This record gives sequence, structure tokens and C-alpha cells, in this order.
Amino acid sequence: MRSDIDAILKQRGLAGLVVLAFDRYCPAFYYATGQKIHHGFYVRSADGRAHLVHDPMERDQAAAVGCETSSYAQRGFLQRVKTAESQARALGELVVEVTGELGISGRVAFTGDVQLGFGWTMLDHVRQLAPTLEIDAAQPDVIGVASMTKTSDELDKIRHCSNGAVEAMKRVRDELASLRQKGDAFVTSSGDRATLGHLRRLLHRTFAEFGLGEDGESIVAQGRDAGVPHNRGNDVDLIRAGTPILVDIFPGEAGGGYHTDMTRTFCLGPAPDALKKIYGDCQITFDQVMSRIRGGESCRSFQELTCDIFEQQGHPTVRTNQGTEEGYVHGLGHGVGLAVHEGPRLGGPPTNVAVLEPGHVVSVEPGLYYPSRGLGVRIEDLIAVRADGSIENLTPAPYELEIPIRS
Repeated sequence: MRSDIDAILKQRGLAGLVVLAFDRYCPAFYYATGQKIHHGFYVRSADGRAHLVHDPMERDQAAAVGCETSSYAQRGFLQRVKTAESQARALGELVVEVTGELGISGRVAFTGDVQLGFGWTMLDHVRQLAPTLEIDAAQPDVIGVASMTKTSDELDKIRHCSNGAVEAMKRVRDELASLRQKGDAFVTSSGDRATLGHLRRLLHRTFAEFGLGEDGESIVAQGRDAGVPHNRGNDVDLIRAGTPILVDIFPGEAGGGYHTDMTRTFCLGPAPDALKKIYGDCQITFDQVMSRIRGGESCRSFQELTCDIFEQQGHPTVRTNQGTEEGYVHGLGHGVGLAVHEGPRLGGPPTNVAVLEPGHVVSVEPGLYYPSRGLGVRIEDLIAVRADGSIENLTPAPYELEIPIRS
């Protein structure tokens, strides 16, 4: 991973990189250092020399990074904070000191996780103290570009997350199939009324078995709520027959790390004609895109293909109306890795000229949404691009919409 960082620094003509973690887990810091250090900053020069400044309580993790280290205490940071106008300015002083020790001069990329105002104040002070350092403003930043391409070790971690997600989705389907109808509602094998929260708790238990947790909250939404793509759903809602139940899960390694992402849509009992129609249209679109997607092609071209198919089926899309809230209302997919949403994007504006490359891991998730009619469906799998440009589906699971009601 750090070799990718070095290559991008050289490609961009950068003198170095500074990554900040500010009292919480930071994906960029984990990518750069290989350790889940919550408080510190990592400086790397274009020639591969590096220094890590860390919280004294995380000295064991810091030692595992494999570069020169020093603690905030050894650097006298507390005294600096007492005499500086702010903690942000004190940190700026320390960053200038370490970059100077590494002989870094020129354009430097800054990334990581700090509050916006804190970061602005720190960078402004860096400019004042070190006129030879130029802040690189290129986007996506160095870590964002490097992390798009996964190594075999990273892919193994994503596969593990994906295996857990596939098993969780299987258990949701099996649980829905096991419910018994009682009046207008359903009951579980233990006689409890079945709710969306019941399904969510099942997901959580399965994730825990695989050492996974949620970065955010999975989507378990029904009916009208399934028609708003990121509506998380209402846990107290009773599970109903003949309505879409959309389950979108994106667990990651517990405590921070790599993620997966997948979605299935279910209907208990026969689906009404309107639901059956939009689900069929979505599945046709999904199948056509999956049959054509491969490495070496424009990322944005697959959003265009998706819009072509949906528009031919008679659905509004974001291409025909950017502000539409019904029909196809979002992009086709996104990169998945240390964050649930990262590059590359399968969509976006014409300025998105990214190409799918070996090592990219992206979601493919066409959906159709009609909240005014109580309908919403999405099908999503996570794919990895192999060295030869072919695709590995990381989240294979059944796509059938209807689940028969148990008598």
C-alpha cells in the first residue's frame, strides 16, 4: 500500500504527505500506517522516509508501523499548546518541525481526519511558518487515489466481509420464509410479532459471528420507505405481505477496516403487479450491466447504459431530470474498501473520466423508486476487477423477489 503512495507522490510531483488522525479511528491513517492509531500524524517524504508522531498510550501500535517514531510527550506538545494561541496552531508548529527534519520542501499533500475549522487553522499556520511548503489541493487526494486499487491481502479482507454479508442476507431470507401469518401481520417461531427490527437484530447477530460491525446503520425498509434510497426504515414497523422489503447491508471489520456492500429486495407472498413490474425492470437492467461490465471501460459509461435501459422501459432517470425523486434517482455504484463509499464512482458528471482497473472493487446497484406508490426496489452486488479485466462477484446470493408465505 505504501508503495502505491510513493508512486502517486512521484506522479504528482509532490515532496511529501501528511496524514492526521485526531482522537478517533481514521481510514486514511490506517491505510498509510497499517495500524489503527487514533491520535497522531504520519509524515512521509517522496523518497520513502517517514516519521510518526503518536499519543504515548499508543506506543505499541506506533512501533509496529516500521518507521521512526516519537510521542507527543517526547515532542513537548503539551507545553506548545500552553504557549500557542490554539491547539491547531501548536500542531501546525509540530508538523513543520517534522517535515523539516525529513528535509521536505515543496508541495505537500495533507489528508486524514480533523474538524474542518481545526484543519484550516493548522494549515494556515503551516503556511506562515514554512513558506517553502505548498499545500497540495488536488482531489481526490493521494490516499483516495492509492486506496482505489486493492492488493490481494485487501481483497481477502473484503471477501471475508462479503461472506458474512451473504450469510446475513441468507438468514434474513430464511427468517422471512419461516414467518407464519396471523391476521394482517406475521409472527416468529417463538410467537412474537415480526417487525423490521427483528430482521435488523438478526443481521447484527450474524455480523458479530463474522467479527463484523456496522459503519452507520444498515437499511431495512418497507413499502414507502423502501422508495427513498437511504431511508433506514422503522424498526417498529410490522412486516407486511405484498410490499417491498429492501435490505441494504454494508458491514465492515469490527473496530475499523474493510467493508462490503450488497442489497436485496424481498416480498412476502405474491407481489402486486406494480411491484413485480418495477422489480423485473430492475433485474433486467442489473443483468445487462453485469454482463457488460469489465476492466478497461469508462466508469461513467455504465451509468449511461443504466439510464438507457431504464428510459427505454419508461422510467424517469437522473439523466432526464437531475432532481427526480421517482424512477432511477442515483448513480450506479461506487468504490468500497476502508470506507463504504470511496472511488471510483460508476456515474457522476462528465468530468468523471475514471476507468475501471484491475484491483478496483465497486458496487453495482440499479434501483427504481416510487415512494408516492409505496414502492422501492434495488439489487446490489459488490464486484472486483481481476487482472485480465473480468469480474468477480463478491456477494453472490439469490435474487428472487417473492418468498412464499408459510401455511
